[in-house]
Amino acid sequence: MMKRSCRAMPLAALLVLGGCVGRTQSAPPVSAEEPVQAAPPAVIQSTEGGFSVAFPGPVTEERRVQPTDVGEVTLHTFISARTQEDTAYYVSYTDFPPAAVAQVSPRDVVDRASQGALEALGATGVTAKPLEMEGGFPGQEVGGVSGPRRLRGRFFMVGPRLYQQLLLHPEGRPPKDADRFFDSFRLDPGVAGRLGARTPPGT
Repeated sequence: MMKRSCRAMPLAALLVLGGCVGRTQSAPPVSAEEPVQAAPPAVIQSTEGGFSVAFPGPVTEERRVQPTDVGEVTLHTFISARTQEDTAYYVSYTDFPPAAVAQVSPRDVVDRASQGALEALGATGVTAKPLEMEGGFPGQEVGGVSGPRRLRGRFFMVGPRLYQQLLLHPEGRPPKDADRFFDSFRLDPGVAGRLGARTPPGT
């Protein structure tokens, strides 16, 4: 069952992602938006999403529609799970109405989105630090603990689009390719122009 959030609207989509966590081992794609191009070393290139990222294995793609107070938004999610290691890798993006996003600070959005992700996954935050994507787009990295599992996430706001990158793994057993996964995320240079004006650093 989907939950509703009373916080900032970008957090509503995070609750959908939180609902996916418990079923990553068996969840099939809901609606493929484009063919997923995956070959060793499993670099996924999403033309529609405007990014590329290196996953550690086969990828499942999902598309889910979430109602919000500003209209329906679609959460596009790419998931790779290592079931034997109880480890899952996620990358997702959500486009929000530009008029709604313009009313809030992008830095506030990523800050609240990261906290919303922790809440949606039942995690207690233990670390948080601001980031900045090339091009001046604001971001946030967080770490949290949810029972026997550890969460690490990065969030970036590019115009009206929120990108989320998450890793879930057993406490005390981080995968060796964790940094590679996070650092491999690349935004298509043309995306900034398509999504609107560049976000000034520190916004």
